[in-house]
Amino acid sequence: MTTTRPFRTHPFTRACAMASLSLTGAMATPVLAQDTQGEVDELREQVQELQRRIDNAVSEAPQPDRDNPYLVRDGDGIKIGRTTISFDGFIKADAIFGSNGDGTKNTYSVGIPRNFAAAASSGESDWKTGFTARESRLAIGSKTDEVAGHTLRTYLEMDFNQDADAPGNEVVSNSYAPRLRQAYGSWNGWTAGQTYTTFTNLAALPDILNQGYMAAFIYTTQPQLRYTMAAPGGKFMAALENPEDGFGTTSYDDQSYPDLTARYQLRNRYGIYSVSGVLRNMEHDNPAGEDDEKLGGAVSLSARIPTIGRDDLRLQYSYGHLGRYMGLFTYPDVDLGEQAAGEVDPLTTYGATAAYRHFWSPTWRSSLVLSQTEIVEDLAFSPSGALGDFDKVASIHANLIWQAHENFQVGLEYAHWDFRAIANDSNSQYEQVMASAKYSF
Repeated sequence: MTTTRPFRTHPFTRACAMASLSLTGAMATPVLAQDTQGEVDELREQVQELQRRIDNAVSEAPQPDRDNPYLVRDGDGIKIGRTTISFDGFIKADAIFGSNGDGTKNTYSVGIPRNFAAAASSGESDWKTGFTARESRLAIGSKTDEVAGHTLRTYLEMDFNQDADAPGNEVVSNSYAPRLRQAYGSWNGWTAGQTYTTFTNLAALPDILNQGYMAAFIYTTQPQLRYTMAAPGGKFMAALENPEDGFGTTSYDDQSYPDLTARYQLRNRYGIYSVSGVLRNMEHDNPAGEDDEKLGGAVSLSARIPTIGRDDLRLQYSYGHLGRYMGLFTYPDVDLGEQAAGEVDPLTTYGATAAYRHFWSPTWRSSLVLSQTEIVEDLAFSPSGALGDFDKVASIHANLIWQAHENFQVGLEYAHWDFRAIANDSNSQYEQVMASAKYSF
């Protein structure tokens, strides 16, 4: 069945047609023009009024603002109003092969020296295999212009690389909950939230697949309030950061004052250099006796020095009461024997790292990393089990990485760890081979 709809002309079209016919008739027959002149004038006024309404509607409509559009592409982000939102991160797939038993339990690819030491002293000689994608990261950033005269930035970053005993399993789902890495905002030189400690210099971080996890590097994220200001040749930063002490999974959590950190960074064509320090108030609330506390501190020097072509040398040396700030909490913050007696005695350690990165070609590169840390004082407690039976740790990393594209790299890395036992000065070793593919976005 066919439905017929009546044809209705647009008022503007009808007016134009009638005006046209009228004008044509006026030219052809002067008498008719004289009779219809009033009707033509009326139609002309209607057309003019309609045109005025169209012009007013166009002039009053919102116009796109090139400096502040509602939704446009802005660099690597999307601008909504005055705020640019950006997303980035990477998918990282790792295959880990560890000697002397599996030092990366539950495919915990990060690993820590204490786990490696336990594997090295296990007496096993077979290699274990683990696969993981838990180091994959997702980050959301924002930039808002002209917030009280300054740019406001925020950053939120997470991964899934939790402890070996975190909820999740490798039997069926391999599902793991997200983990907060960084969450901070910055405005007019002030940064508040959780990010890397001011005590470290990430520019000197070696380029390895298991990033940041060599024996002695300063590599910690924690909540803080930081101020950054320009300084001759670079910048100066000072911060109040979350205080913490303990060892392993034990947190004493009885600090009265925040950690005070500061760093001066110099940057020029000769490289990036920094000197940093930390002051820490070590406390122990002893239920059976008097409380005790001591002021501790440490310093760290680091550099990233360009050499030949794109090659560079990265160095870091740290000394003092480093505790949890160095080597993923390799050593406790205080002498555990003294602590058991109700005394606080900050443990003095040192750490040194040297890394050379060489480019074989624009897309192929390698890094050789040497790192060592050691307790530099006699301990009052029995070493049995307290430190995994070691007081000196050395690591070597060597890799080959193919950067096929800025968003895609694959690599192979070998790591060797050496642990010196406290009691008998013997050594045990742990080895690891890691293959990795990283897809950035």
